[in-house]
Amino acid sequence: MTRHLWLRAAFAFLVITGASCLRNVSLEVVPETVERGQKVILRCHYDLENAPLYSLQWYRGKHEFYRYTPRDDPATKIFDIAGIYVDAENSNKSQVTLRDVDYALSGTFSCEVTADAPSFSTASVSKNVTVVSVPKVEPIIVSERERYDAGDTLRANCSLPSSKPPADLSFTLNNVAVESTKHQPQTYPQQRWDYNDAVPHADQPENLQWIEIRVNLQPFHYSNGQLNLRCSGHIPGLYSKTSEVQLGAGLREPVPERVTSENGSEAPTAVYLTMLMLCMLQLLLR
Repeated sequence: MTRHLWLRAAFAFLVITGASCLRNVSLEVVPETVERGQKVILRCHYDLENAPLYSLQWYRGKHEFYRYTPRDDPATKIFDIAGIYVDAENSNKSQVTLRDVDYALSGTFSCEVTADAPSFSTASVSKNVTVVSVPKVEPIIVSERERYDAGDTLRANCSLPSSKPPADLSFTLNNVAVESTKHQPQTYPQQRWDYNDAVPHADQPENLQWIEIRVNLQPFHYSNGQLNLRCSGHIPGLYSKTSEVQLGAGLREPVPERVTSENGSEAPTAVYLTMLMLCMLQLLLR
């Protein structure tokens, strides 16, 4: 009797404490920030100290979507949860693979490990998954003109395909920051812009995020007669690219200088110079 009571007490102690048959439980997410439409692998690491595994259960929030139970046939069970697509061929007793991830999948994922008898000890760990959409291209700069004179108004915009999280777009003119107007993402055709109606145009529509600048140019804006316009797009830890264009000084036609003739009328400089050259030529031919 005494031995029987001792065994029962020892078993109860093991059940209550989960004594030393489940250790080092951790969750690895690859990658923790996953591109929309790609796959993510969730790996549950654990040490059963030679005890058998009873079950491994996976949760998104409070909803179980995958379970591995070695004693069952089949050992795996997939629960139908909207927006969660389990890749059964790449899921097993230690990991689950999700494919075609979308924004709604972002959130907390948990794995719960349960050891088999006699302890049935359980441990659970959680980790966040973030689904993003990052631009695949550099920022696109479009200027109203290719050349500007001091006194002109420089109008230009910079755009990127819509992303999540949104990119931070900014302009510099000859390495000096320029204040810009930010516009919310809207569905416009991509890459080419028409300043006549202030919207882009092309064959394929694209949801764009963009900024615009209007700068009244002064002589100090120029560097060696050039305007170096640069646009940078940045998403911390995910995206950082820069584009730039070179804008030259204007090519306005100069106003011809005029000279006054003996009778007080004005004559173009070009005519005066022509007459002078003819006179010099006559002197040389004498």
